[in-house]
Amino acid sequence: MTAFDATSKRLQNIRTRMPGFPMELMRLLRMTYHIQKGMKDLTNAALKKHDLVDASYMVLAVLYGTDDETSNACTLGMACHEKPANLTRVCNDLETRGLIHRGTRPGDRRSVMISLTDKGRALIETALPDVYQDTSALYEGFTQEELQVLDKLYVRQLRNLHNLNNQN
Repeated sequence: MTAFDATSKRLQNIRTRMPGFPMELMRLLRMTYHIQKGMKDLTNAALKKHDLVDASYMVLAVLYGTDDETSNACTLGMACHEKPANLTRVCNDLETRGLIHRGTRPGDRRSVMISLTDKGRALIETALPDVYQDTSALYEGFTQEELQVLDKLYVRQLRNLHNLNNQN
């Protein structure tokens, strides 16, 4: 019995009680949640030895992946999927540890710019391999073709999500 079997059973019970319930779609939605939660747990386990958690790792990884390793707070928050208050808390911790630097944009003192420090770069370059080695096992047994199909399906799902969010 997998951890998801109980969820499948509950979804079946709902369908029995509510015949129009879209069980197959809800099952996919719940699977997506379980996979995302499991991936976050794997990521946090890999990050523990680096004294990082998923949110702080994402800030460092996004900055590391940016052309000049610098971003404004708004763009960084969107890329990390963090609300402003939580991004501030995460950045406070990272700045205290000397992993990022916050300053203002030349010509616009209202805009907070966040940059990776040398210490932050060294940490993310150490942590990234641990994360991708531990989490890529999730795709073990998939062929290259299956991974490409999955990628295309995820892109469609992200596009649908984007469209739904822009309707509101």
